[in-house]
Amino acid sequence: MPTRTFWLISASGLAPFLVCLAIAYGSPDVSALHDAAVKTFLVYAALTLSFLGGARWGAELARSPDAPNLRRMVAGATPTVVGLAALLPQTPLKAALGLLILSGGIQLAWDVAASRSGLLPPWNARVRTVMTIAGTLCSLALWPAIA
Repeated sequence: MPTRTFWLISASGLAPFLVCLAIAYGSPDVSALHDAAVKTFLVYAALTLSFLGGARWGAELARSPDAPNLRRMVAGATPTVVGLAALLPQTPLKAALGLLILSGGIQLAWDVAASRSGLLPPWNARVRTVMTIAGTLCSLALWPAIA
């Protein structure tokens, strides 16, 4: 079971979301600062998604360094590609946020299933659920701030 320090480190990952939300709502909708806060939020969400995929890649290599499961390796690399797609200049901001929310939910379902099947530690499901709910709530809070 993760320690209090682990939970604190995990929860600190929400700080960039909260700061971006505060800036987005604390500045005029047409300001450069507002736009920067929204875009930074999206970049951080994409990076977080990529991090989670990388963690799954690493878990698979630790599980079977000589013969990792190809399907799990591809699935572990996919969040980075999805995050990149969300950040393409031609992707509308609300579409990007929706894609990141949906992908985060899929990643959560995969992580919970892996925790239940023994591919990840059992406590991982709880941590990932709490953090994904918090991140999703932040994302939903940002939605109205996107023009």
